[in-house]
Amino acid sequence: MVWRILRTLTLSVAILCSGFHAAIAAADPMDDVFSMLGQGGTRSGVNALDGYYVVAMGTSNHSSESKGKEQARLDALRQLNEMINGVETSGSTEVSMEYVTVSDGVNEQEFSKERFVDVVSHAFKGNLSAVKMLKSGQYDGEHFVALVVTERDVAKVSALRPTTTDAVNSFASQTSTVTVAEFSGDASSSVEAKGLAPMKKGESVARELAVQDAIKNAVQQVQGVMISGKSGQFNEAVAMAISTKTQGYVSHYEILDEDIERGQYYVIVVADVNQGQLLNDANFYLDIFGHAQFSVSANNPDKKEWLTDELEKLGFAFNQDQSSATHTFKLEQSQRAVEDHKGSQGFETAVNIQLVDNASGAIILTVVNKPIKSRIYVEPASRAKQVSEHQAYKQISAKLGLEVIQSLATHAERGVVYPIYIKNANRNDVAIFKHVLENSTNGSVENWQWDKTEKTMMLNYRFSGSLSQAFDQGLDELYQTFKLEGKGRRPHLKSVDNQLANFEIR
Repeated sequence: MVWRILRTLTLSVAILCSGFHAAIAAADPMDDVFSMLGQGGTRSGVNALDGYYVVAMGTSNHSSESKGKEQARLDALRQLNEMINGVETSGSTEVSMEYVTVSDGVNEQEFSKERFVDVVSHAFKGNLSAVKMLKSGQYDGEHFVALVVTERDVAKVSALRPTTTDAVNSFASQTSTVTVAEFSGDASSSVEAKGLAPMKKGESVARELAVQDAIKNAVQQVQGVMISGKSGQFNEAVAMAISTKTQGYVSHYEILDEDIERGQYYVIVVADVNQGQLLNDANFYLDIFGHAQFSVSANNPDKKEWLTDELEKLGFAFNQDQSSATHTFKLEQSQRAVEDHKGSQGFETAVNIQLVDNASGAIILTVVNKPIKSRIYVEPASRAKQVSEHQAYKQISAKLGLEVIQSLATHAERGVVYPIYIKNANRNDVAIFKHVLENSTNGSVENWQWDKTEKTMMLNYRFSGSLSQAFDQGLDELYQTFKLEGKGRRPHLKSVDNQLANFEIR
C-alpha cells in the first residue's frame, strides 16, 4: 500500500516537472513580438535556449520609412533601458486656462487658450549590451522595431571581452549619469537617408535642397543613436545646435536614386558620417549647456514663469539664488498706442529677450518679436492691450528655442577671452606661454598687455570651455617646456578658476 502511494506521488511530480519544462521550452521571444503588434511595450520570459530574456518593441508613425524605423528602434532601446537598468524621473506639471474676449460693436467673440506644461527629466542608469534586432516592419500603418536581450547572449558577449577590462557579466555593465557612445576620432558610419524639396524654384535648386536635406537626415540618424544617457535634458538643444552645421560631419556621400514625385524632388543617398567629430561636438554642447548656471528676470512678473517654462523644455535648469547664476535671461516688454489709416486707436506690444553674461555684462543673444504684427484695434483699450500681448508672445514662442540654442552654440564655438596674469615675466617667458597655449590646447592667444607698475604681463586667451579645462590640457606641457627652454626660470600657478589664472615666474 505504501509502495503504491509512493509510486503515485513520484509519477505526479514527474508529470508536473515535465509540464513545467515544456512551458519553459515553449516560451519564445517571437511570440511576444506578435502579442505587442499595434501597441508596443516590453515583455519578459524564460526558456531553455535563451534563459531569461527581455523583448521591447518601439513604434513610429513617421511618413519616411528610414526615419520611422530609426525612431522605432530608439524607442525600443529606451524601453529596454528602462526595463533593465531602471530610470529616475523628476518633473513638474502645470495647467492653466486664459480667456480673451474681443468686442466689435454689438458682436462679441470669446477666445480661450489652454496651456499645459509638462516638464519631465529622465536619467538612465547604465548601458545595454548584447542587444539584437528581432523583427522590424510595418503593422497597421506604423513602423515597428523589436529588440531583444537574452541571458545567453550577454554571457557570450562577456566571454569575448578581454579579461583586463572591468566588464561584469550583467545587462548593465557600467553606471553613468550621462552616457554617450564612444567612437575613435576617425570613426565613421555609412547610413542611408532620403531628402525632399519642393519644385517651386526649379529642378536644379530643388535637387540641391533635397541633397542637403538628405545629408541633414543622415547626420541626425547617427546623432540620435549616440546621445543616450540623459533623456529629456539638452537632447533637443544639442540636436538644434548640431543641425546648423551638418555638412561638416559628412566626408563623402553617394546618390543612390533621385526623381520627381508628387511635386517634390527626392534623393536617396548613402553618406559617410564622421561619428568621432559628431561625438566631440555633442559632448562639447552638453558640457557648455550644463556648465552654466541660469536665472530669469522680467519687467512683467506675469511672464517670468512663461519664459522659465519655455526654456525648461529645452533642458535648462534655473537657480533660485540670483547671485550664484553665471548667465541671466532678461525679458523686457513694452506697449504703445497706435492709430491706423482710418483713425482707429489700438496697441502694439514689443518683447525683447536677452541672454547676458553676468561676469562680463556681454549680451550673448537677443530675441525680439515684430511689434507691427501685434497691432490690435478693438475697444476697450484694456482688451486691445491683452490681445496684442497674446499675439506678441505667440511670435516669440515660435522662434525662441531655435534662436537661443543657435546663438549659444555659436557663442560657445567662438569661445571666451580669459585673462592670464604672469607676474615677473620677460619676453622669453611670454613666448613660451604663447607657444604652449596655442599648440597644446584648443585655444589661442589674441594679444597681450604689460603693466609696468605691477611688473605683470596679461595674456588675452580665447578658449571654448572653462579656463581650468584649458590648463588640464596644457599645464604639464607648460612646465616641461619651461624646464627645457626657460633658462632656469619656472612658472608657478597661484590660482585658476572659470574667470582668470594667476602665475608667478621665479
